[in-house]
Parts: sequence; structure tokens; C-alpha cells
Amino acid sequence: MTRATIAIEQQLTPYSQALSDAGYRVVPLTDLTLKNAQAVVVQGSDDNFLGIEDPLTKAPVINATGLTADQVVNEVRRRTAIES
Repeated sequence: MTRATIAIEQQLTPYSQALSDAGYRVVPLTDLTLKNAQAVVVQGSDDNFLGIEDPLTKAPVINATGLTADQVVNEVRRRTAIES
């Protein structure tokens, strides 16, 4: 089974490593990767997180603020299972 592609903000390295260890394909969050990501992990909860008003993705956006790396992995598992 191919795991989901997760786009993640660059400064969230510990979360990136945990997601990679869990078998996800982790890519840096950019306009290009955002279009193909099955989930997005960001720091902060700004609804307009990329400075755009019309979202470029329907992927769930997970706010990592206050979460451990394991909690982020569990949330990605839960949210990508719902979206599939």
C-alpha cells in the first residue's frame, strides 16, 4: 500500500521525521506540493495559511502547535483515512 504524501512546513523537522518513520512520503510545503498532498501540516491556525483566499487544496490542514510528533502522526492517519 502506498502511503499518502504529506506537505509540511520546513521548520517542523521533528514532525517530518516522525511522519517519514511512519511510512508517509513527506515533502516541503510549497504551492506545487500542496496540489498533490493528501494532508498538510502547519504551525499555527491561520485559515489563510499560505496567503491565499481560495484554497489550492482540499486536503486536511493539521495544526501541529501544541502537539507531539506522535499526535501529529495519529492525526494524519485519522484525517487521511477519512478523506480516502
